[in-house]
Amino acid sequence: MLGHWRVVLKQAEEAARAGRLDEALALASLEGVADHQQASTSRAKWTSRLVERASRRASADDVAGALDDLELADRHGAAPEVLAEARLKLSERVARDLVVELEAGEVGKVRERVDLLAARKLTGPTLRRAGELSTAWRSALDEARQGEFGRAREHFARAERLALAWPAGAAGVGRRLSEARREVESQAAELAPKAEAMYAALAKSQWPEALTAAEAVLATAPDHPAARQARAEAWRRIAAIAPASAQAWPERRVEPVALGGAVGGEPRNDAPGVLVGAGPKPAEGRVRGRIEEPPRLIASIRGSEPTVGRFLLWVDAVAGYLVCLGERVVLGRAGNDGEADVPLLGDLSKRHATLTRDGDDYVLNALQPTYVNGRKVEAAALRDGDVVRLGSTVELEFHQPNPVSATARLAPIGGKRLPMAVDGVILMSDTCLMGATSRMHIKASGLEQPVVLYRAAGGIWCRAAGKIEVDGRFFKERAPLEWRSRVQGEGFSFSLEPLDDPSRRPLI
Repeated sequence: MLGHWRVVLKQAEEAARAGRLDEALALASLEGVADHQQASTSRAKWTSRLVERASRRASADDVAGALDDLELADRHGAAPEVLAEARLKLSERVARDLVVELEAGEVGKVRERVDLLAARKLTGPTLRRAGELSTAWRSALDEARQGEFGRAREHFARAERLALAWPAGAAGVGRRLSEARREVESQAAELAPKAEAMYAALAKSQWPEALTAAEAVLATAPDHPAARQARAEAWRRIAAIAPASAQAWPERRVEPVALGGAVGGEPRNDAPGVLVGAGPKPAEGRVRGRIEEPPRLIASIRGSEPTVGRFLLWVDAVAGYLVCLGERVVLGRAGNDGEADVPLLGDLSKRHATLTRDGDDYVLNALQPTYVNGRKVEAAALRDGDVVRLGSTVELEFHQPNPVSATARLAPIGGKRLPMAVDGVILMSDTCLMGATSRMHIKASGLEQPVVLYRAAGGIWCRAAGKIEVDGRFFKERAPLEWRSRVQGEGFSFSLEPLDDPSRRPLI
């Protein structure tokens, strides 16, 4: 229609006079309107007003509103030099707020704010320095929580150098940083005798004393890896000798099982399999008068349904892992009311995200705010080395180290995130590899030959070179595993622990 663009531009001018600059710019940018000189002149005038309004909003501590105005002006062609000057002024205004937060010791909050501002194109020398200082400071505290006080001192030294270069008016940051360093030095002095007592108890296999000492270490350094492992092992050892443990689970058969061509349904060849006659003999009359309960395999398959479920894997002198067998797992908040397969300590929803194995790939689907390598996502295919952030603080590093196995590993970043004393999560496909090379899902540096956990005939099996002892039964090269199996071989040992009572919730 002839002159229609004039009508639309008039509507835009009315919206601008009413202060609705976003609406005015949208109308002046419509097809058939934007190319006219009058519309172009109006857009330039209104983007200038947006920049001015951003300055007023910043003065009123409305940083979010100021950023919205600058982003809108940027999209509609505001002059780059005008935007750069406005953003620099806004960054200096925000930096003053960050000084207050650093003086309060809120280094994690500062680091997160700097990252969010950078994503919205708000940077500047002072903001960059705030980000670097908070990162060094946060790293020092994280290392101290793990008992790595030498590394903590290195990070503190860098943070102090950055604080000295801070503009005038931020002397409080340096004072708070010095206080934090003194607190960490005090923790280091406090930890030394506690750690010595723990290692002495472990060396003598004094498990109650080791448990007490490990708890004391963790009270000072909550993420101390050796203390976490010592505590988990001490609890396992104490539970293994406690009278109640014998009543909690039915007694397993320990006599050797003669194979009629298969073990637990796995095809047998003549070389590997059970060493018939090896292992302890059953006591006479032990099962007389009752039917002994058969061994419970880790998992089973009914028809064509996939094996699912979870268990804990404790690899002696290496680490502990939560093993998830399902193709789809839920990541979410830990708690008695939790619904997550991978429960995490943090400000999360019960069901925050799901992770699904699709062939050899893993797809992350967000149910609540979720980020991959700092970028917010709704759904994303993960690659080896990707960092997944749930909410504002919980970070997990995704690893898929072996190209011929779809199994993956999730490693918490920045401290304890799992309520059980484990070091990571194994998302087990068909195999889980344990060994000394970087291609292994579980890194065990002292292991000369790899150990493989694998699925077969509806259960979980172990394969390793030489003899394998599983709960007092001896096998050659491969063996079926049961709930609470204790496994020993040449140069390795590990145990399994059900996360739920298998008599009440079979893993199917």
